[in-house]
Amino acid sequence: MKNIFLILLIIVSKLLSQFGSQDSGGKLIPEQKCYDVKFYDLNLEIDPYKKAITGYVIINAKAENNFSKIVVDLDTTFSISEILLLEKAKQSELKFSHTKGKIWIDFPYQIKKDEMFSIKINYAGVPRIAKRPPWDDGFIWAKTKENKNWITLTCQGGGADIWFPCKDHPSDEPDSASINFTVPSDLVCVSSGKLISKVNNNNGTTTWHWFSSTPINNYNIMLYLGPYIPIEYDYTSITGEKIPFTVWVLPESFEKAKEHSKQFLLHMKINEELVGPYPFRIDKYSVVETPHLGMEHQTAIAYGAGWKNHKDFPFDWLHHHEFSHEWWGNLVTCKDWSDFWIHEGTGTYMQPLYLEKVFGKEMYMGYLKSIRKFSNKQPVAPRGEKTSGEVYNLDIYYKGAWILHTLRNYLGDETFFKIFRRWAYPTKEMEKIKTGAQCRNATTDEFLEIAENISHKKLDWFWEVYFRTSSLPKLHYKKVNNENIFWWETENNLSFDLPIEIKADNKIFTIEMQNNKAMFNFAGEIEIDPEEKILKELIKE
Repeated sequence: MKNIFLILLIIVSKLLSQFGSQDSGGKLIPEQKCYDVKFYDLNLEIDPYKKAITGYVIINAKAENNFSKIVVDLDTTFSISEILLLEKAKQSELKFSHTKGKIWIDFPYQIKKDEMFSIKINYAGVPRIAKRPPWDDGFIWAKTKENKNWITLTCQGGGADIWFPCKDHPSDEPDSASINFTVPSDLVCVSSGKLISKVNNNNGTTTWHWFSSTPINNYNIMLYLGPYIPIEYDYTSITGEKIPFTVWVLPESFEKAKEHSKQFLLHMKINEELVGPYPFRIDKYSVVETPHLGMEHQTAIAYGAGWKNHKDFPFDWLHHHEFSHEWWGNLVTCKDWSDFWIHEGTGTYMQPLYLEKVFGKEMYMGYLKSIRKFSNKQPVAPRGEKTSGEVYNLDIYYKGAWILHTLRNYLGDETFFKIFRRWAYPTKEMEKIKTGAQCRNATTDEFLEIAENISHKKLDWFWEVYFRTSSLPKLHYKKVNNENIFWWETENNLSFDLPIEIKADNKIFTIEMQNNKAMFNFAGEIEIDPEEKILKELIKE
C-alpha cells in the first residue's frame, strides 16, 4: 500500500524544480555579514481586494564591524518609497538602490562595530502568488465555502523577503518581532507570538498587534486571515506551566476539528517527554487551518490536511511533523541551509518515536519501513554554504530519520535519548528558560560533539559516512565453506567499523568489524540485520 507521506514528498521534490526561487540563505556578502538583526517591527495593511500590501518595517540591528553600506533583501515585486535612518533626535533619509531582490543602503557616516542602529523601510506592492503552496513561495488569496477571504502565505524556500524587507539567512534570527496587521474587520488575524491588542479603526478595518517575544526564523513570521473560530484547550507543560493552546478553524470545519484535534494534546505531551519542554510556552501554541498542506510557523502551525489521520498509521502525521519543528527548526535552527536535515530529518524521526511511545515498537518500525526510500544523490549534510534549494530533497527527511535510527541502535537507547534531549537543550538549565535564550543556531558538527561527549565514543567515522557522503554504506556478504565473510564498502574508502547483528540458530550475535571486515564461523543459514537496525545496502556475493 502506498504511503501518502511518500507520495506527497515525491511531489515536493518535483515541485521544487518547477516553482519558486528557493534562494534563501547562501553565502553572505560583506554588506550582509556586517550587521546582526535584533528586532523586526512590521506595520502592514493587507488588502484582499487589490491583493496588495502596504506599510513599513523597522529593522533594529547591531553592527558586527564598521560599515557605511548594508544590503537588505526584498522581492522586486515591491516599490520602496523611502528608507529612513532613525536616530534619537531626528529621522534622515538614506540613499538606496533596489535591484535583483537586494536593497543597497548607503549611510551618511560610518556605523561603528557594536553600535545599534535602526532603519525604517516604507514600501508597497503586489506580492507574488504561490502557485503550488506550501512548496512554492507567495501569498494565497483563497476563499472559504461561504466565499469569505481566506489568506496566508508560505516562504520557507525563498525566505521572508518575498513580502517584507529582512536579512534572509537562517543564521540571523531577530531576538523578537512586533507584528501589526491592518485587515478587513470581518476577518480574524492570527500570527506569530502573543496577541497584544486588537483595535477597531472605525473604517472597516481592524489592526491586530501580535508580538513574538523569542527569536524567530524570518520565514516563520506569519499571517493568517479568515473567519476563524477558536477551539481552546487546557494543557499543562512538564514544567508545570499552563500553555495557551488554541486550534483556529473555519466554521465549516469546527465539529470535525474539535473531535480530531484532541490528539494534538498527546502529541505535545509525548514530544515534551522525549526532548524537553515546549520551547515557546511564554507565548502560545496554536494550529491554524490553511488552504495549503502545512508549515511549521513558530507558535502558529499551518495545517491543511483535512482533519484526518495518516492512511496507514493511527495519528495525524501532518500535524505531528509540523509540530515537531517547534523543537527541530524553531528552537534548534540550522546555522546554514547545508544543515537543513536538522529540521527535516529530526522532525521526521519524531513521528516513529511518537508511534513507538503510544502504540509500540511494531508501529515504530512500520513507519520507518514506509519511508525507506532514498535517492543518495548528495550528502544529507553537505559542507559549505548553501541555499535552501541546493539542499532540499527527500533524503534530508527520510535518510536523516534513518541515520538517527541507526545511531540509536549503535549507541543504545539510554545513551541515545540522553544525546537527543541534550541536542534540543544542551543543559538541564536551558530547559527552564523561556525568555528566548533557549533558542540557538546549530550545526551537524555540534551534534557530533554532543554525541561524543555523552557517549564517550569517537563518532566522526559514523558522521563522515552517513552525513557527509552521498552513498549508503554497502555491506558485502559471502559464504566460503563454513565461513561467513562480511565487509563494508564506503564512498571514498572511508573507515567504517559499524557492528552488525546476525541471526543464527535462532540466536542473535553481534559481529564486531575491524578495518571494515569481519568473519563468523557457522555452517547453517544466517539472517543479516534481522531487526533492520542499520541503514545500509546489502550485497550478497
